[in-house]
Amino acid sequence: MEINLTYVSLFPYLKKEKNMNPLKIVAACGNGMGTSMLIKLKVQKIAKELGLEASVEALSMGQSKGMTNSVDIIITSIHLAPEFRTDQKAKIIGVKNLMNEAEIKEAFKKALGL
Repeated sequence: MEINLTYVSLFPYLKKEKNMNPLKIVAACGNGMGTSMLIKLKVQKIAKELGLEASVEALSMGQSKGMTNSVDIIITSIHLAPEFRTDQKAKIIGVKNLMNEAEIKEAFKKALGL
């Protein structure tokens, strides 16, 4: 019997499952206002397309750094990604072109193992 590990790893975040915790995602930029809000909107759209339940917050770098052990994913620019600790719970996604939705989607899918 073959087991689909992608489904197993994403099981708690699929919209069809009731009473499950949403995937916790932080969109981070320098000040937590402009760029992170754009990332947030794109990530919400991508999560919906993938059928995932997600809670996305737009935060500054200072706020985000303290959340690496309490969220599932932090998405930011490739220039800011190295500032995060990688030995924590959160998967850190660094994206080169934050205005490119396809690039964000691919990085997001890769982090989730899709």
